[in-house]
Amino acid sequence: MKLPAKLVEIVSHNIAQELLDKHLVEADDPEKFKNDITEILLKAVEEEKEIQEEAERLVEKHINLIDEEIRFRDAVNKVKEKLAEERGIHLDPEERLNQISHKIKKYLETEDSVEIFEHPNKIRRIVLDKLKKLIKEEKEIDKEVRQRIKSYSKKIIEGTPEWKILYNRIYEDALRKRGLM
Repeated sequence: MKLPAKLVEIVSHNIAQELLDKHLVEADDPEKFKNDITEILLKAVEEEKEIQEEAERLVEKHINLIDEEIRFRDAVNKVKEKLAEERGIHLDPEERLNQISHKIKKYLETEDSVEIFEHPNKIRRIVLDKLKKLIKEEKEIDKEVRQRIKSYSKKIIEGTPEWKILYNRIYEDALRKRGLM
């Protein structure tokens, strides 16, 4: 998940508010509850971002050792897989969402200021469904951004600073068009 912090905040607050509105949970301090859910999601995003950045640094550092036929993105993905495995982080989107929903479930079960009125697994599935919708939209945005970059007359190589800047600019523009930022 490479979601901007603002989007994570919006999504996590929506998840928390739905749990509260449907009376699936009750929190002594609803704002703290929303912020705690946000922190869980932000930490998950940050973990993935750190792995991505470390993989890119390692590939850039050792680019001379990589076979020219291997694309930068493929090399980064291989390194990223190894780093994620070492840290116990799932990269498969479905598994990662499941992992995050379990963290939220564990939080709900252990947080003294939150009372649960429904089976924790039912709540976890609701959270998981919300996260799946978010990731589906994120994938669509990523695909749209990559297609726009490919459509440029000038070939911009993925992994270069120019590509990263352009990707981030177009990505944020796509989020704004969808009303997500």
